[in-house]
Amino acid sequence: LLELLSDSTNATCITWEGTNGEFKLTDPDEVARRWGERKSKPNMNYDKLSRALRYYYDKNIMTKVHGKRYAYKFDFQGLAAATQPQTDPTYKYQSDLFMSPYHHGAKLSSFMSPHHSMTSSSASIFPSAASWGNWGSPATNLYPSHTMSHVTPSHVAPHLGSYPHYA
Repeated sequence: LLELLSDSTNATCITWEGTNGEFKLTDPDEVARRWGERKSKPNMNYDKLSRALRYYYDKNIMTKVHGKRYAYKFDFQGLAAATQPQTDPTYKYQSDLFMSPYHHGAKLSSFMSPHHSMTSSSASIFPSAASWGNWGSPATNLYPSHTMSHVTPSHVAPHLGSYPHYA
């Protein structure tokens, strides 16, 4: 429709009304025919055109002017938003991740170097390689230096003692 409005040869069937995006179809059937021609829909008529325009209402691209026959109004902000390329938000975050200063092979390779020193505190977190072969045996103790004893809490409130189901 914007193309039809921008071409002065179509002024006999569609014209701008004012300067705020409002326009009027002076010959709705001819507008429908020309719009259908542009959209490769040779059987277009005004009834079909008016139904097709509902898509543009839903996208906030244009609205029907209430109280005026064959009058419509473009929402140029909605039109601008609808014509902007939509990017997937996850793509944005992925590109942010890959463009971060921490994504450099040199830093990664220096960390993964076989000469990278391991502190004694971090070495004790993992079992030695010698113990990896007996994971399935029942004698394997995952926490060899840790024993769990029963702890009686001394901080339990005395009034809970009168409720046997809390004990």
